Amino acid sequence: MSIKLLDESLINKIAAGEVVERPASVIKELLENSLDAGASRIDVRISGGGIESIEVSDDGVGISEADLPLAFLRHATSKISGEEDLFQISTMGFRGEALPSIASVSRMEVFTRSGEEAGLYMCLVGGKVAESKHQPGPPGTKIIVKDLFFNTPARKNFLRSAVSEGNQVYDLLCRYALARPDVSFGFSNDKRTFFKTPGNGSLSDAVLTVWSRELRQHLLEVDSSFGSYGLRGLISSAELHRQSRKNQLFFVNRRPVRSPLVFKALDLAYQGMLLAREQPLAILHLNLPEDEVDVNVHPQKNEVRFRDEKRVFTTLVDGLRETLGEMRVGTILPSRDRQPADYRPAAPERPAVEKTQPGIPFLWKDTIIKERLVPDLAAVDESQAGMPPDQEFRIIGQCLDSYIILEKEQALWMVDQHAAHERVMYQRLKSAMGERPGQILAIPLAIEFSRAQMNAMENRFDKLEQLGFRLEPLGPNSMLIREAPSLLAGREIEVLLELADLPEKDREDYEHAALSTMACKKAVKNGTSLLAAEMTNIVQELFKVPDYRFCPHGRPTMIKLSKYELDRMFKR
Repeated sequence: MSIKLLDESLINKIAAGEVVERPASVIKELLENSLDAGASRIDVRISGGGIESIEVSDDGVGISEADLPLAFLRHATSKISGEEDLFQISTMGFRGEALPSIASVSRMEVFTRSGEEAGLYMCLVGGKVAESKHQPGPPGTKIIVKDLFFNTPARKNFLRSAVSEGNQVYDLLCRYALARPDVSFGFSNDKRTFFKTPGNGSLSDAVLTVWSRELRQHLLEVDSSFGSYGLRGLISSAELHRQSRKNQLFFVNRRPVRSPLVFKALDLAYQGMLLAREQPLAILHLNLPEDEVDVNVHPQKNEVRFRDEKRVFTTLVDGLRETLGEMRVGTILPSRDRQPADYRPAAPERPAVEKTQPGIPFLWKDTIIKERLVPDLAAVDESQAGMPPDQEFRIIGQCLDSYIILEKEQALWMVDQHAAHERVMYQRLKSAMGERPGQILAIPLAIEFSRAQMNAMENRFDKLEQLGFRLEPLGPNSMLIREAPSLLAGREIEVLLELADLPEKDREDYEHAALSTMACKKAVKNGTSLLAAEMTNIVQELFKVPDYRFCPHGRPTMIKLSKYELDRMFKR
């Protein structure tokens, strides 16, 4: 086949494949244009998850009559003029591909007015101008996109449901609202308003609007400067965490980006405070000179490259540790230049106590606990803790306040106390679902959600009742907890906030994910000293449940070293 020049409309559609993947990517490009236009107010309205229609309006500078036709030509932009500008990009967009790419796969209407000029209207279908005229309107720009991918049905078939696409748009708006608290963002889906941020420049106020008051109460302010680098934002205390990185947001010069470097910095800063699967919440703004970062890396501009990655990493870790070191709650990490990265504070000294527990060899360590941390575990008489009546195993002791060591079947076993208790709690919660799983609370608890969380909880009332929760609406974004599973006493609000963030799944998958989350929250944590009776109870219960070798999340609960393997290690 001979080489030939592609048609301009086909070129635009190919470019749209890089820029426009779904309704959320359309809105992302339009939002960035509004921000570059100096808007202080941006309102987004969608229907059908954005597949049917998208409307983005702002109060920015608008598009002049001379510039409007050029705005829909590829690589026509007012944001850069020469190659040197690529090394100091201060705008959100700069390639000049967004508007022509979106217009080429949709029906688009543009209403705009710049300064004292007359208002303008333009209609485009498949990238071609169908109508253009003067029309009165307020200052700024409003763009309406309808029938996305109407002329590329193959790509439209790859879109997900309206609910799923709407959730993608909601997550996008949340990111930009937290990236630019100085701009008022409003979002509504199918005529239902989800949030409208105040736009007063306060990140804390934006969090209250986009997330919830419950989450804001557990967030700590980060404010550090390291030369020309500045780090600001909010991070969660050790008490608040999630099972995914969904609530870890990172902004470079107010641009939302993804960066594995930030995830590594967060993991290092929280080292020793959270379990392996637990993730903190974080909203981090890194400000640095424009020539220190390259944003011209990915077509969607959500990845960046740093000139000095080591310095960025150090800035992040030091700034996070500086904040976490002031918590005085749980494990306190050292501030920079004081301790090595793997530093862990020494365990508090305990008074020496004579070890008189029968059947417990010398490896047993003193674990006097005045206040029971896990009262439901102490169900076994301590006099029988070393050797249970059935003689199936013998508790040897506890290692690193995290692992139970026992002898069973001529082998040495190490049990992860958290994973093991998590499996036990999962089975208890699942078994309770066949009866009346909930217990009426003497004093109902009020809980506040974000608008998206509230919407999710309202759609899951039947599933939550199956789990043992009975909720009643209290306000636009709040509910009363009337009943909750008795095993979750004291953790009801924390668990429900996490259940609200679980993705949409069918009933069986949601039930498993919810029970796993509930079990994880209630299970004894690693780093907790246990009495012999508590360890015995965990192990006895573990061996009674199905799939006892793995926790609900799939991690092993125990490892085994046979006598043969031990003999080989010692070359016997």
